[in-house]
Amino acid sequence: MRIDAHHSYSEQYTLAHLETILKRNRFEGSVLVGALVDTPDFVRGIVVPTAEWHDSFTSHPKFRGIATKSLHLPWKELEARRIPVDFAAPLTELPDLAARYPDLPLCVDHLGGPPNEDWPHLLELAAQFPMVCCKLSGLAMFSEPRSYVQHALRVFGPDRLMFGSDWPNGLPAHTWKANLAMFTQAIGAQSIETREQLLGATAARFYGL
Repeated sequence: MRIDAHHSYSEQYTLAHLETILKRNRFEGSVLVGALVDTPDFVRGIVVPTAEWHDSFTSHPKFRGIATKSLHLPWKELEARRIPVDFAAPLTELPDLAARYPDLPLCVDHLGGPPNEDWPHLLELAAQFPMVCCKLSGLAMFSEPRSYVQHALRVFGPDRLMFGSDWPNGLPAHTWKANLAMFTQAIGAQSIETREQLLGATAARFYGL
């Protein structure tokens, strides 16, 4: 199953519009990062920003995790309940967090960007923790995505990396199709098994889709 593991929507760029794009590109499902709302069937899971989080959301059939830029969360409780966390806070904070809560499923948003000179080392540190995954999304913020994606493949391996379009962010300059092409060029020639991991299997496993 092919899954777009990171997208949102807007009044102008609706989920119905995205559904037609995914169907044209043979994607069967997606993960919405946004409010817990009624969604079409192709949205297999919803990751809720911390600003809109409420504990009752865990009973919703499509709830799959929390997205945060903050370090002020009940981490021990989240770890105990194995609630996945999309981590958009500075990458410098992630290794210590992963060390303190080793059973907490963490996913680095947007390849840990925007990058700086410490990025390769920080991503390598994050990859040392087996519960940490990473999204190959937001690639437009990287001047040469291929070198960054190849580094992520070396340190994480395909079974802990997942494709996300970050649609509709970047429009009109970066369409959904352009983001997929950027991802495809960045990963280079890969086996069918590796592509299946990157394009769906990792996301399905991490979010329990």
